[in-house]
Amino acid sequence: MAIAQELLNQAVYLFGYQGANPDQAALRRTISTAYYALFHLLIEDAAQRWQGSASAIAGIERTFKHGPMRHISVQFGNPNWKDWRGERHLIPPDLRKVANAFVMLQQRRHTADYDNHFRWTATVVDTILTSARSAFQSWLSIRTHPIAGDYLLAMLLNSRRPYGTAHEG
Repeated sequence: MAIAQELLNQAVYLFGYQGANPDQAALRRTISTAYYALFHLLIEDAAQRWQGSASAIAGIERTFKHGPMRHISVQFGNPNWKDWRGERHLIPPDLRKVANAFVMLQQRRHTADYDNHFRWTATVVDTILTSARSAFQSWLSIRTHPIAGDYLLAMLLNSRRPYGTAHEG
């Protein structure tokens, strides 16, 4: 969790270092850094579950891709998930919070990094940063639950199960 926590701390710093009137660059970097903090929190935790060499762990971390992680996070943001055997599982609220925050942060990061016409306000960025902090807390409370491992594995594998949809209302 080392780089993830450092990134979250950096996002907090970027948001606050200019005071009450931060410029657009600081606001944009805050959003992007907050997203990458959560991204790294998840991939670092997944890699820590591996008992291989440092090189293998680095390889696992590099295997995660933003698009598939978003796709799986959309699925885990719903109340239910079907596992690889087709069994339905309820998604605990803390894991849903993490998954939904991941999707939201990725969308906001994309806007912050690529839409230079969009004007961010400190209030909106503060809300985004609060969501990232909350997702960190939620992940720390749920990370040892078996379904959290399923979430990480599904993101790593970009799950394409033969059972159809991943959730049903």
